[in-house]
Amino acid sequence: MKFVLYSLAFVSILASCGNPAAPGSDVENGVVVDETKPIKLSTADLFNGEKVRLFLYQNPKANPKADKLFLKALDEFKNKKNLDAASAGFKASITEYPNSKSYYELGNVYMEMKNYQGALDAYSLAEKLGYEPFSKVMFNVACAYSQLKNFPMSADYLQFAIQAGYVNVDNIEKDEDLANLREKEPALFRKNVELAISGVSDVEKLYWLQFKRNFVQASFPINLNADQGKTVFDDKNHISYDFERFVSEMRDARFSREVSKGFYNFVQVAETKNYVALIYVVKEEFYGDQSPLSYRLVTYTKSGKLIDKKTIAGREDYSELLKMCTINKDLSFTITNYETTFQKDPEEEGYYENPVVSKKKINTEKYRIDASGKILYLEGKTFAEVSA
Repeated sequence: MKFVLYSLAFVSILASCGNPAAPGSDVENGVVVDETKPIKLSTADLFNGEKVRLFLYQNPKANPKADKLFLKALDEFKNKKNLDAASAGFKASITEYPNSKSYYELGNVYMEMKNYQGALDAYSLAEKLGYEPFSKVMFNVACAYSQLKNFPMSADYLQFAIQAGYVNVDNIEKDEDLANLREKEPALFRKNVELAISGVSDVEKLYWLQFKRNFVQASFPINLNADQGKTVFDDKNHISYDFERFVSEMRDARFSREVSKGFYNFVQVAETKNYVALIYVVKEEFYGDQSPLSYRLVTYTKSGKLIDKKTIAGREDYSELLKMCTINKDLSFTITNYETTFQKDPEEEGYYENPVVSKKKINTEKYRIDASGKILYLEGKTFAEVSA
């Protein structure tokens, strides 16, 4: 039976660390941003998933000006063949109102400009925003990876595209952007095409690709340093139990489902030839909207097998130290542990509507993700050492 995957809605993401205080805050490059204030997008924000999410949350209705800019850019691209004007036009449309079609066409312009990494970034947002047909996005991603000579990824996404309904055999066999894969890795190309067409593809790999694609690529540095804001956790970024094979906390030690916790997509940190690094959020549902959050950095093999995992920010309970974290582009990161003081005595008043009034730095730990995907300790006292 053919395994067909469908596009999921854009994930809701933001950087927050599980404190009950400071409602309406978010982080942009380490600066707290008030979610209650109007968010404006600039060209520098095109691939900033956090700001795009906030903008769409605040502006649910489409902007007619964005539509006009899109049509003008499409004319520059399709009819006038003016790539620079088309690129500028699609970017202008996105800053007015980001949507899947503008990101998709921007990706196509980048492909023509031979900016293949830019194309991948644009297609990723098109995918998260629900572009249809989804299979076309996956095929174009396969082409971009082919041009970048990342043949395993190209073959995976080509197989994914066919399974999702891509049926243009002529493009598969003749598209110039896919030529590197066809000509330099013909056995890999033919194997994935035949598996996809015959409907006997690796279902586990397809589940992994579907799980992974719900994590928007993060912008660096990743700062998990703010108090919990007006967080939107709902079905759009909730991790389904269909993917519990990739989230070990979804089952407790007795292999029974852990129903007191919620699990949410956050961001993709990195994707290399050896591993994929993701961050997902674990929310203690008992506290409702003011639940503490903990952020898990998890590395996987390219087929979705667990390599390593570490809690890098937040906390599971308000009685614990609060972790804050900054991840750099070189994939080194620093965790700082804080002792928090609440406005009222938690033993008498509890933690509900009891904001944090001060933080005391306890220690700092430094780590990095190595080339194999292992999370290596570099320096500083670990949490266990401080607690001993």
